[in-house]
Amino acid sequence: MSTPSAFENGLRLMADQQQRAARSLINLIEMISTTSRRYAEDTTAFTQEALNLMNEAAHLTKDGNRDAAAVADLQKKWAETCLKYGQDQTKATMHFVEQCGRQALTVAAHADTPTSTETPKE
Repeated sequence: MSTPSAFENGLRLMADQQQRAARSLINLIEMISTTSRRYAEDTTAFTQEALNLMNEAAHLTKDGNRDAAAVADLQKKWAETCLKYGQDQTKATMHFVEQCGRQALTVAAHADTPTSTETPKE
């Protein structure tokens, strides 16, 4: 058996790097898909809660009289809803950034690329 030439070693290295890049891209697409789906679900739930609170508010003032305590309660519920979904979105975003960073660090740690542009000598 003969030893592989520098050219063959270079081709193998390029093939390995291409496979890692493809795996990284697939992982990134999966993370984006999962995050997007979760974001859409949260947005739908947030919108539903907002509509429910608006309907409650409309019923409070229907007869022309406003119940200040009930309005204050709805405002409190709205603030809690905004806070809840804001925290959920922040957590989802940070999880996504964490996963992307972890993936990038993993790829960087396994990069076997030569640091110079010189042709390897046999």
